[in-house]
Amino acid sequence: MGAVKKSIVGKTRKVKRTVLGSGLAVVTERLPGFKTLSIGIWVRVGTRHETNRESGISHFLEHMVFKGTATRTATDITREIERVGGELNAFTAREFTCFHVTVLARDLELAMEILSDILLHSTFDAEEFSREKKVILQELAMVDESPEEVAGDIHSELMYGSHPLGRSILGTENSVRNLKRADLIRYFRKHYRPGNMIVSVAGDVSPARVMKSLLKLRKRNWPGRPAVSAGQRKTLPASAPPHVREGLWWIRRPTEQAHLMWAVETPKYASKDQTALILISAYLGGGMSSVLFQEIRERKGLAYTVYSSLTSFSDSGTLSIYLGANVGQITQCLNLIDVEVEKLCQDLVSIEALNEVRESLKGMMLLSSDSAESVMQSNAVDEIYLKQVYPVEQVCAELDSITPNDIRRVCRKVFRSRGRSILVYGPSPSKRVHRKLKPTYPKKYGQLK
Repeated sequence: MGAVKKSIVGKTRKVKRTVLGSGLAVVTERLPGFKTLSIGIWVRVGTRHETNRESGISHFLEHMVFKGTATRTATDITREIERVGGELNAFTAREFTCFHVTVLARDLELAMEILSDILLHSTFDAEEFSREKKVILQELAMVDESPEEVAGDIHSELMYGSHPLGRSILGTENSVRNLKRADLIRYFRKHYRPGNMIVSVAGDVSPARVMKSLLKLRKRNWPGRPAVSAGQRKTLPASAPPHVREGLWWIRRPTEQAHLMWAVETPKYASKDQTALILISAYLGGGMSSVLFQEIRERKGLAYTVYSSLTSFSDSGTLSIYLGANVGQITQCLNLIDVEVEKLCQDLVSIEALNEVRESLKGMMLLSSDSAESVMQSNAVDEIYLKQVYPVEQVCAELDSITPNDIRRVCRKVFRSRGRSILVYGPSPSKRVHRKLKPTYPKKYGQLK
């Protein structure tokens, strides 16, 4: 048998947080005994910071930094990480972009050198730019073949209107086709600078070794970037979000199922009610034992997939429920959601039910704490939204502090203060369903295809 990796839970966490004079934030958590090392460089810019014309540029840029630097080809970048068994990847979100590497702890310096090179010296070769544009257009076409993903994008647009939070992370076919290499370089130089970045490292490495490996990124002025003054650090401004729009929309498409998206507006990530909201979302649709899964799938057999999710931003958020069902069962599904939500607003959830959800969440978090990548990501998100790192033990303590009265108070605040934002994406409703729900059919998305 191989060596057993010990959990970090119950031990004193060794987290060091430093903000350099350039504004670059560095968060290192030492995980004794871990062979795996996870490094993430997080840029506080995403879809939300794009103009209409730039729609999709953050995601495009995420692709392009891997396409070559002044001293490395795209193949060199990949090969240097893979030859030590590592993995290099990235993802784009609404409010940030992350570039991350998983390697053995011994390869910290190599991984940081590669990340530093692509973020400081990417060349954005014209041929690579043209080629990657075709790849992203194929990615857009692939999403178009996934009704659930398309429904999610449309729902965001209907909820937020023309606000950037309503746009697809990938952009549109037109915005991607019209994007110029000069636009990409300008966006890169504007946003990819030390005061807008976080380096998060988790693994069995010392903070001193991490800081030494950051020699290139520690420079106050980066190539092609505006000069910064000492201590400069700020999150780039983003337009304030509108309230989530209420409504029941129906997009008619010849899909096998009707895809139901249900959402309400919630407070920001740093809200004092965030922990209660996490519990509420998990109680409603956080797994196979959740009340909606049990009621809609197990007892009524109305849907195969049922789940809820909590999406939180720096100044807003949503609690969403998704399910796929026969078009004739949508009304019944909506009624069941309303019943369970109203129960939470009206009655006190039992201590037994609350404890079950609470222990499930704590268990998942404690299991995640045995993953260097999960620790790295959690620490970075805390730094982005809270400007400090919360140990998993503290989060578990906060979960333990939530009472049934807290759940009811937050449910009343969230579910009764504003209406629902509901989208059905699928076949046309029957006359009976139409009369019952009175949906709006947005002309922008056309008629049944």
